[in-house]
Amino acid sequence: MADNVALRVFLVPENEIEGKFSVIRLKHPKSGTPVLCALDSSNKLYEIVHFMDEFSSWFAGNTVIQDGRLFILTVVDPLFFILSYVNQDGKFCPLEDLLIDADFPDMHFLSKCCSSEELLNIFDSKEAAGYRVLCYNNIKTLHWLQKKVEYLSSSLKQKQISINDGSKAACLQTNDDKENPEILQSYAYHLISDYLSEELSKELLKSLGLQIKEDKPKSENDAQGASKNTCTSPTDDYSKKYSMSSAQEKQKTKMSAAQKQLMKVDKKGMKTISSFFQKK
Repeated sequence: MADNVALRVFLVPENEIEGKFSVIRLKHPKSGTPVLCALDSSNKLYEIVHFMDEFSSWFAGNTVIQDGRLFILTVVDPLFFILSYVNQDGKFCPLEDLLIDADFPDMHFLSKCCSSEELLNIFDSKEAAGYRVLCYNNIKTLHWLQKKVEYLSSSLKQKQISINDGSKAACLQTNDDKENPEILQSYAYHLISDYLSEELSKELLKSLGLQIKEDKPKSENDAQGASKNTCTSPTDDYSKKYSMSSAQEKQKTKMSAAQKQLMKVDKKGMKTISSFFQKK
């Protein structure tokens, strides 16, 4: 192994272990931030996600890989990335013209990732001057996304994948946890919406007829109750109203007879106690 080659650990599908991948940089369809993806020899698109512990590394033969991240290649539908570039003005144009982005020049690779039939899930198509041109169809897109949600929710049920917030043993899971179609559909919707714009996510939610519960804002009574249970510090500075003269007057009134006699003693030439503890 060359010393100047940075090694990484990737988890890839078993049937693609011997394959070659090209790493490309695409724009995330929801956040618009850069995301690393990979293309195999058949132009199948994978998203590269990684998992990392705080302190970790890998051993590869006699080599220690300092970067302890685990990179995972997961299959992703390229139509999700194409959706963020569609024109909604009702005009037809070639797919190559839609995928022009100076900030993300690798977007043009997506034109090779989809077949003609797959593009018809979100586009209308026709021939113009010998070119195949496309026009975005919102109704087709919502129908395609609904099928994605249905397929994902049925897969979760079939494979009995737990979707609870915390881990729970299989023997403790109820039938509602495993087979509630509304919960599974809602969970599948959230997974799909991670690759959709906010506007399209709302349209999909409406078409599915799902009710997403929102956290209720705290009322004024709750806020007042919380303030009563908290410990607060005083805001007034009482030290400004406290003078040394008043303290001395109080001290004089509380002096005993012996203390008064001691105050009358002539202290000239006497050393204070603190003088015996000074550094020489």
